[in-house]
Amino acid sequence: MKTILAAALAALTLTGAGPGVSGALAADPPPFLREGRGEFEIVLIHGLGSNATVWAEVEPFLRGTFQVWSFELSGHGKTPPVERPSIAGEAARLQAFLDAQDIVYPTLVGHGVGGMIALRYALDNPARVHRLILLDTSAMPLSTPDQQVDTAAKLAADYDRTVALRYLNMSPSEDVTDRIVDDALRTDSASFISLLMSTNTFDVTGELDGLSVPLLVVGSELMFPEGVDSRHVLQHAGFGYARSLSFKRIERSGHFTMLERPVYLASVLLAFGVTAEHEFQH
Repeated sequence: MKTILAAALAALTLTGAGPGVSGALAADPPPFLREGRGEFEIVLIHGLGSNATVWAEVEPFLRGTFQVWSFELSGHGKTPPVERPSIAGEAARLQAFLDAQDIVYPTLVGHGVGGMIALRYALDNPARVHRLILLDTSAMPLSTPDQQVDTAAKLAADYDRTVALRYLNMSPSEDVTDRIVDDALRTDSASFISLLMSTNTFDVTGELDGLSVPLLVVGSELMFPEGVDSRHVLQHAGFGYARSLSFKRIERSGHFTMLERPVYLASVLLAFGVTAEHEFQH
């Protein structure tokens, strides 16, 4: 584990990403950290159409440094659906989960829609989040209203085909593609549609300048293609005015980095999760 962390610290270069953006800011720890609790807890939140098992190859490299939990979205995997799930509703479920597990001050890691949920929770509860790591997540809708209407119509006309097509080009690996398409099609359809539609109104760009939690955005090569200015992509995704932001691009990776490059992703999570913020200044 020390070898993985050392390699991560040697390789990890985090850069600022927009106007007014700097490396992560240090903050005074809450009193309960003096009791030896909190700072090495990590909660992994999967994305839309996935489930908690997607982190299985990452978790072993985090244990021993972190206490590790996975939070599963409504209607995904083994978690029963709720009526009309939304990003705000799942953030409330996340709070109930943290309370039930007595998780006091975790690093939150969210993938895609899971990142939106983690971001919503951190904005509402900044004193309860140690650090925030978002994987291929945006702070605002990336589709136009016309595209959103078109997607809704296609889901209504042929749900299975539309969902399968959504995931077919998210990974360069056939094995990963087979798995993510299968997971998505096994997801409760009403939950999938409701959460997807809730992303159409998710826009927290106006709140990010007040986010005090140290933030790392991790981008796959799919979202941040080689040769494209990452700062431009981050601004397009709504992070241009984040108060405290670091960024890491992972090469040779589609949207499901935790399945394609689990060891490397674990090293990134370890490096940002346990290293003093001043070591990440750019």
